[in-house]
Amino acid sequence: MSLVILCLIIILIYASLTKYGNLFKTISMIVIVLGMTLAFLFYGLNVLNRGDLIAILDTNMNMKLFIHVCVVWFCADIIVIIKIIRNYKKYLEVNS
Repeated sequence: MSLVILCLIIILIYASLTKYGNLFKTISMIVIVLGMTLAFLFYGLNVLNRGDLIAILDTNMNMKLFIHVCVVWFCADIIVIIKIIRNYKKYLEVNS
């Protein structure tokens, strides 16, 4: 599970540092960023429906803690999405 989280963090860093030359690439990356978080949320809720705890990075979390982690992750997604949109706008300004 820790390898998956590391890959997700790398994708978020890549998304915030990449130049976006067209609207399709910008929207695609926003969908990927939000899709990862929603997939994690649905996976976690599915695991928590079968039991009381979910183990992430050798840490057992109950439903309340898992929801807090998801809220923080969504806030990080919002920051990354704002950065994606700013990068796209800067690209348009420079190349117009």
